[in-house]
Order: sequence, then structure tokens, then C-alpha cells
Amino acid sequence: MQPLVSIIITNYNYGRFLAEAIESALAQTWQDCEILFIDDGSTDGSVEIARRYPITVLTQNNSGVCIARNNALSLARGENVMFLDADDRLVPTAVEHMLARLRDAPADVGYVYGQMEYFGVKTGLFASQPFDPRKLAKANFVCATTLLRKQVIVDAGGYDDGFRMLREDWELYLRLWSRGYRGEFLPEVILEYRKHKGPTVGTSPTKALTIAMLIKLYPGLMWRHLLKHPWRYGSRLLFGNLRDRVGRYGAHAQESSLTRLDPVLTAQTTGTPFQPPLES
Repeated sequence: MQPLVSIIITNYNYGRFLAEAIESALAQTWQDCEILFIDDGSTDGSVEIARRYPITVLTQNNSGVCIARNNALSLARGENVMFLDADDRLVPTAVEHMLARLRDAPADVGYVYGQMEYFGVKTGLFASQPFDPRKLAKANFVCATTLLRKQVIVDAGGYDDGFRMLREDWELYLRLWSRGYRGEFLPEVILEYRKHKGPTVGTSPTKALTIAMLIKLYPGLMWRHLLKHPWRYGSRLLFGNLRDRVGRYGAHAQESSLTRLDPVLTAQTTGTPFQPPLES
């Protein structure tokens, strides 16, 4: 029987947290789920840990989170899909409550998102809010884990690998909006999000490159916000030397992001071709 929900756990060298993520997926009050774990070339024994559990284990060469998600998506059997990072945890009622909201939602709702609570080096709530495309052009307020209609994300081309060092979720939600799909907000905590030490993708060098790429992909939505609130983004942030402003990722990441800039800027929708993983 086809499951209603596929939970896709993506992992790269998070073996020390992996049991928490997998067990949170297995502990869902909604049991009609399949759990797919995809490992992105880890070297810390993550695959061996995952194989201890009654889940589907997939492996691939190290290719990044976007390709990992897309590969698992191509094999998911659920009508709806949820992506979970291997260092985070779902609350037990996450799938049940999000699925109930999605089932009752109009056809133009492509996904449901809720609140997420930080734990680790930082605690508190992430500022999720009801869906508003004007606010989405300013910043991503959508929780890190959403429940999506599978066909909606498949038809959109999956995750764009050009954003794998940046904000791939934000780009996806903007792309879905450009295709006529919005998000539906569920005002309750559905995810426990682990905060680590060190800078994140929210730091200004990364945000600068992300915004510049998004403006080119979605000029109508992004420029309307930018011209209305020019003080929020200085010209140095948007149009400075991007090679110099991605410094924290090192030379490899700079080249990775910058070489992807040209094809991303010339495409209206840039889905990553699926590269079938090896199932074990």
C-alpha cells in the first residue's frame, strides 16, 4: 500500500546525532509513513548506524544536500514528503497535525509549515509567521521542515543545486510561489532545530550572494521589495565583490557558488537532474 507520507532524512557526517533524528521519525503518532535515509558520502559510520533501524537506507557519493534530497525524492512513494536534517528532531505529532492541515487546505497550498524550537548552543523559537509572499521576498520565515505535496515539488524540478551553499529552501519556496503555490502556517512547534557553534547561512556574505541570485531568478517579487525598502540592503551587500564575500566557505565553496551563478541567472526554473542513488 502506498504511504501517505515519506520522511526523507538527509545526512553528512552527523552520525553522533543520527539516532535522535531517526527515532523522532519512527515515534510519529501518524504511522502511515515510510522513512528514507540518504547518506551523502559520510565517513563517520553514519550508514552503519542507520542500518540498525527499520528504514530504507540510500547512499551516494558526496554531492551536496540538494542532490541528496532530489535523489531520495525520486524514490519516495508517499503522496506527501517531509525533509528532515539528520541533526534535528521531529515532535511526535508533527506529521499527524501537518497532514491534517494539508488535507483540509485548498489546492493552491503546496506545503504546510509550523514553528520550530531551537536547542543546542541557542534556545528559543524561530520567528515563523503566516504566509505572505511580500515578506518571503525579504527573508525566509518558513520552518526548516515542511510537509509538501510530492507532485508539487517534483513538477517544480526539486531543489536547485546552485543554492546548496546558500538557502536552498528559500529559493524553493519562492519558486513554488512563482508557480502558483503558497504555504499554510500551522501555529505549533513541529521541529526541534539544533543550533551549532559558529556562523550559519544567515551571515552577510552568504545572504549577499543568495539575494543577488534570487533577484535574477525572481525579479518581479524580489525587486518590488528591494525598491520599497532600499535601506534594508546596501549596494555593497548586494553588488559587492561576491568572490570576496563568500570567504567563510573557503576557495572550494567560492568556486562552487560562483561557477553556478551564470546558469542560475539565465534560467527561470533550474531543477537539478536526478542522479539515482544506490539502495542498500
